[in-house]
Amino acid sequence: MYNFTLSLDAASKSPLYEQLYEYIAEEIRGSRLKENERMPSKKALSAHLGISVNTVETAYEILVQEGFLRSVPRSGFYVRHVEKPISDGHITAENEPPKKENYKIDFRTNAVDTGSFPYSTWVKLSKEVMYENPELLNAGEVKGDYELRENIAKYLHEFRGVKCSPRQIIVGAGIEYLLMLLIELLGNGRRYAVENPGYGKIERIFTNSGYAVNYIELDEHGISAEQLGKTDADTVYITPSHQFPTGIIMPFDRRWELLSWADKSDDRYIIEDDYNSEFNFSKRPVTALQGMNSENVIYLNTFSRVLAPSIRIAYMVLPRKLLALYEERFSHYSSTVPRFEQHTLSRFIAENYLSRHLNRVKNIYRKRRDALIYALTSSGADISISGEKAGLHLLFSSPHAGQILEMAKKYSIKLYNSDDYYFTPQKNTHNTLIADYAGVSGDDIEYFKQALRAIAKELS
Repeated sequence: MYNFTLSLDAASKSPLYEQLYEYIAEEIRGSRLKENERMPSKKALSAHLGISVNTVETAYEILVQEGFLRSVPRSGFYVRHVEKPISDGHITAENEPPKKENYKIDFRTNAVDTGSFPYSTWVKLSKEVMYENPELLNAGEVKGDYELRENIAKYLHEFRGVKCSPRQIIVGAGIEYLLMLLIELLGNGRRYAVENPGYGKIERIFTNSGYAVNYIELDEHGISAEQLGKTDADTVYITPSHQFPTGIIMPFDRRWELLSWADKSDDRYIIEDDYNSEFNFSKRPVTALQGMNSENVIYLNTFSRVLAPSIRIAYMVLPRKLLALYEERFSHYSSTVPRFEQHTLSRFIAENYLSRHLNRVKNIYRKRRDALIYALTSSGADISISGEKAGLHLLFSSPHAGQILEMAKKYSIKLYNSDDYYFTPQKNTHNTLIADYAGVSGDDIEYFKQALRAIAKELS
């Protein structure tokens, strides 16, 4: 191991070797020093702590005698296994966290098909970027390097109808970071509104920032400007291209109504989260709301579902009237995305790998969605499906939804209840479950189909 740091008090009644002994013994008891971990040499530790070698040697000898360390000739000192004392019932830092439930199939909504990731292409581009651009080891632009922002602007215009210049784009490590930055940019006194149901994480960012939030109930077309107008909100967070979790695709007349609401004041904004918009399986593509009015809409999106959640590259498009304020207030910040990853993604977009990858995974996900729909409709259970035209999850409703949810666990299948995404108490349950098919395989769906048929028989 490397050296460790502690404060030794030469004025204490306890000698230095005893203080060192007590510290190391407690580190071993608390499992901060692990079994078989090699200790620093006596000479290295004495030099690091500014004490004599004899002091370290004495402490080590006591630790060996009491069974905390073992001495290996010509090798050094190693941590021995020490039985931990029985807990007194109090919660301590040493307590193990609760174990996460493991399922054979988990229809969670934040997974991707890891097998379809373009590994060889990504590795090739990463190596090229690393070997050809050693200057990327230095700090880059606060908004993200211009090359990436330029390619994102082109991509957004071609695929989503977004109207912006590279200067308006801010690159950051995840939607959460960008939203917290945006809240700080918009300033105090804001009154926010969110869709109900919606993203729990987004709602918590607003409330954790100290803001009260208006929860707007949805109808069959999504959030309503009429309902929004009944609140004191001046900023609303929406997912119009594929509402989460209902899957509603907002029609154009409803979009114009929301833009009209925003136009009534220079200080009103719509935050458009375009998450999952790349996966539209309907015949007609739906353009981004930002392309209809770029001055009242703040656009957010991420590459987490297109590529992988661990590639933490998201981006925000600011209206021009907010851009000057951002540049004035945040120019001293640093970019939160490593430059090598930025330039790898930039080449991935510019050299047309992204569009080819999107076409390929859309076909994979379309087939997977169709297989899941067949599994649900052929099960014999009383089921109706919605939200399947876009995104990477669908919803299915049944009067037996609660029973299906619990019975699926017996087959090691994890489904999700739409009621968990509501922010306000509901008078009635919606009897609707959510299944995301991006992170499951064809074999998983076949297993789910057989399990659902068995559940349907039990329910009949």
